[in-house]
Formats: sequence, structure tokens, C-alpha cells
Amino acid sequence: MRLKYDCDCMKRPSFFTLFLNHADAWQVALTIATLVLLIHQTVTFNTMLLLVAVGLGYWLGFAVNDFFDAPIDAQNAQKAMRNFFVGSTIRSETVRLVFGLASLGLFVVFALFGLVGLLFLLLAYLAMWAYSAPPLRLKNRPGYDLLMHVLFVQTFPYVMTLTLIQGKWTGLDAAIVLLLLLASLTAQLEQQARDFEVDQQDGRNFTTLLGYKTAVYVVRGITAVLIGAAFVFVITGVIPWFVLPFGLIGLPALLHRFFRSEETPRSEGLVLFSTTAGLLYTGVIFFYFLLR
Repeated sequence: MRLKYDCDCMKRPSFFTLFLNHADAWQVALTIATLVLLIHQTVTFNTMLLLVAVGLGYWLGFAVNDFFDAPIDAQNAQKAMRNFFVGSTIRSETVRLVFGLASLGLFVVFALFGLVGLLFLLLAYLAMWAYSAPPLRLKNRPGYDLLMHVLFVQTFPYVMTLTLIQGKWTGLDAAIVLLLLLASLTAQLEQQARDFEVDQQDGRNFTTLLGYKTAVYVVRGITAVLIGAAFVFVITGVIPWFVLPFGLIGLPALLHRFFRSEETPRSEGLVLFSTTAGLLYTGVIFFYFLLR
């Protein structure tokens, strides 16, 4: 049986595009997990497999979200263009097979880290289901939508990786987690502001409850706190030299929030450039520390 979420957007995605789905999101998760290994100098065969699993897991999480969003997104051309499963000619059995194989791979890798690894994997699957799928579908419950994003999108890969490698928490770890919390919160609010008009008609979230202009001001306010906190961590020496470029790479996207008009949505190209540049820089320093 083929997926039947058609729209008038004239989009027929290929199977290959499924693997590039939400590249910005899984790139960020992969970068964050790699950063933990670099900070704590724990690069082994198993931890490198963990990096692959983190990237795969976040790809799967966002793909599952799109899968459950497809019937709703198909009703709006703007959202339909961003959802792989709308207009897809791929059979639903094939999609389930891909999801199943990905899940099997994740199970094998996380099992290498014992019961704690499997518990983290179970927690991740519960979060995927609760956020995207009915009957809970927390993404449409104001407050819970932000909480899930703050806890699981950017902070979860850091805390999970640090726990699984049995790393000792430091002041640097606490500082990075704080920055990730703020970054994740602003990213979700910014995305909800981008989709505000559509979500008013087809869905409900924190920003539709708060109001568009108020949400924009909240994003700018929290972004200012984020930049200020990062600056303090840099000048006090909490953040080491090789972490600093991550902030510089992400800074243009953060500053763009202040200089664009209230009606202008975030630049998806700028976001993707920042995440891709961050991942490439991560690769460079990863091999630097590996080969030195």
C-alpha cells in the first residue's frame, strides 16, 4: 500500500531524499555527541558506533514525526513541501521496513552499553511516540511542546552520551548543557513563529497560545541571554579554545533574529549552513585529536 497524503504542491520526493530528511537536526545531534567525546577524550570503537547511532536515532525521530504529521501537513502546501511523506510514492511497507532496520541497528549499538544504554533507547522511543503520535501528541499541547523540545532535541544527546561513556560532570559540561537548553528553546519558538499562520488553522502549540509578536520578543530576549551567558563562559575561561568556534559558527543565525523584521521568518539556508559548518568543524577537530 502506498502512502496517500497527496497535495497540490507538485512534489514527488525520491527515496534518497528520505535519508537527507531534517539534515540540520541530526547534524546538530551528531555534533553535540561528538563534542562530548572530544571534551572527555573518550574515543573508542564503541563510542564511535554510538556517534553513528545518535545521528541515526535523531534522523529516525524526525522522520517518525513527519510520518505522523503527513495527514495534517498535506492540507497546506507550505508544510507539505517540507514533509517527505506528503506526495511520496514510496510504499508504506518500505517505510516501515526502513524504520525497523534503523531500530534494529540502534538496539545493537545501545546494547553495547548495557542496561543503561537500553534504558536511554527506550526513553528516546517513548519521547518519539509521545511527541508525535496520537493520542498524546504533545507537540500540540502548549507547554509540553516546548518542554519536550528543550529536554530531548539538543540536551538529550549531550547528557546521554556523557552518561554512557561514564564521564565525570565538570563545570564545562554544565555550561554547555545550559547553553543547549536555551538554544533548543529559542529554536523551537522560532520554528513555531515561522509556521504561526498555518498552525493557527491546523494545529495548536505554545506560540499560537502566546501570540506571534510576543513569541518573537521572547525569542529575542532568550537569545540575548544565550549570547550573554556564552560570552561570560568564554571570558571566565570555562569554555576551551576548540569549543569557541561552535559559537562563532552559530552566531550569524542568532544575530539574524535581531536584525530581520518581525514578519520575516528565520533563514532556513542560514540555519542549514550553520549546522553543516558545525559538523564539518567537528570532523576536523575530531581527527586532529585522534591523530595527534
